[in-house]
Amino acid sequence: MIGAANISSTTNTDAVNSGVATGVHPSAADASIAKIPAFFPDASTEVVRGGLAPWQYKKVLKFIEDHLSEAIRIEELADLARLSSSHFSRAFRATSGQSPYDYVLGRRMAFAKHLMAKTDASLSEIALDCGMSDQAHLCKVFRRTFGTTPNAWRKPQRTQAKRTLH
Repeated sequence: MIGAANISSTTNTDAVNSGVATGVHPSAADASIAKIPAFFPDASTEVVRGGLAPWQYKKVLKFIEDHLSEAIRIEELADLARLSSSHFSRAFRATSGQSPYDYVLGRRMAFAKHLMAKTDASLSEIALDCGMSDQAHLCKVFRRTFGTTPNAWRKPQRTQAKRTLH
């Protein structure tokens, strides 16, 4: 009798885990979907268990975008979300799939690419505009992120821009 009960409870658990709807409450099936990290600000309407609330996530992302050219401290971001620094770091990782530092660095590199493609500013100016300490820091992080130097990436972008103008 006890063995039969164990088999039936295992079968029900397997049905829930596989997504088969055999009398499963809809929120149980949605629980696995809620664990998927939201990589984009608009996709963060679902609450990730252990992650940031949508209002916290949007507020932090807006602050990062508005202050890319400045030093961004984890304490500032945690204060915006009204969390401790360590709890904020764990919650941000659960929500976005990456650490706050990696997210900020990725946004800075995307901004640097945009500036290199659209302006004739020097790399040292772009580095400062992106919140990097100097041109060498920009080059080091850019090469690690994209596998090429900023100047090597910029040359084809400029030739494409010149071809589209003529």
